[in-house]
Amino acid sequence: MSKKVLFSVLSLTMVCAWIPRDGLCLDFPTREIEFISGFGPGSSNDSTARLVAKFGEKYVGKSIVVVNKPGGGGTRGYSFVDAAKPDGYVLGNLSTAVVFTPYLVKGVTYHYKKSFRIICQTSYMPVGLYVKKGSPYDIPLKELIRKAKEKPNTIKVGIGGTWVPEDMARAVFEDQTGTKFIRVPFSGGGAETIPAILGGHTDINYGGASHWAELYRAGKLNVLAITLEQRDPRFPDIPTFKENGFDLAGLLNYYWVGAPAKTPDEIVNFLAQAFKKAVAEQGYIDAMNGLGSTAGWESPEEALRTMDKIDLMVRGVVKKYNLQPE
Repeated sequence: MSKKVLFSVLSLTMVCAWIPRDGLCLDFPTREIEFISGFGPGSSNDSTARLVAKFGEKYVGKSIVVVNKPGGGGTRGYSFVDAAKPDGYVLGNLSTAVVFTPYLVKGVTYHYKKSFRIICQTSYMPVGLYVKKGSPYDIPLKELIRKAKEKPNTIKVGIGGTWVPEDMARAVFEDQTGTKFIRVPFSGGGAETIPAILGGHTDINYGGASHWAELYRAGKLNVLAITLEQRDPRFPDIPTFKENGFDLAGLLNYYWVGAPAKTPDEIVNFLAQAFKKAVAEQGYIDAMNGLGSTAGWESPEEALRTMDKIDLMVRGVVKKYNLQPE
């Protein structure tokens, strides 16, 4: 091979290393991608992951298969992604819990900045305090507080994981109101919490909107308050915690696509652009609305800034309420 030909081959190789998939040089993906949900089927995380996978695989070019690894408030799934080979074939549906759990769950070794490449944000949804329609707890929020104070540690509150956003909302609400409930954590998200509330095994639940939106619309559940600054126009009759005088705004379920820390830039950039196209599809937007969630793409840099804000808030809450790992 002449020096001139060799130089041309090397130059083309260097160009291909930097051109994204649209430039036809990135040999990725060549097989299906696993998308890890750290929560069970029917959870907010699982429901969101399945929509991201469904709409994303058209632009990624290969099947995206959701794999559930529930346990520890998402920690089992996040740890699996952290330990995976950084080649783009194992991704995680990271939620706000990935920022919370290192402070509040024993044995967690990952960190959202050190352990993952954040590819993009895909959506966010509020947390709601919900009850069975017509139950003794289907009352205005301030009446529930009065009832809880009259008989502390008698009302059972279900949550879809340990130290996920709904659990943090529970802790902050109890502190701000001076109430104490019986905490009943589930590992399977809505697949377990919904039967529990409908069957009377819990009295009130905290959960992401995907848990309760459909049953709220069907008149089977009532939502006493949600964690938004203002009322959600999709649910205009549901008040916010803030308008009731309690500061829980911002305790939301955010969702990001993440990869192991050393995943190459060209793979991260390709995936970010593929999911950007998916999130912009009207079908995806409509499906997220159906879950009570809001479709919203953010770049890796923007997503990290959102995570940094959450991290700052969580550290403040942990310190203020003296929350301990468990």
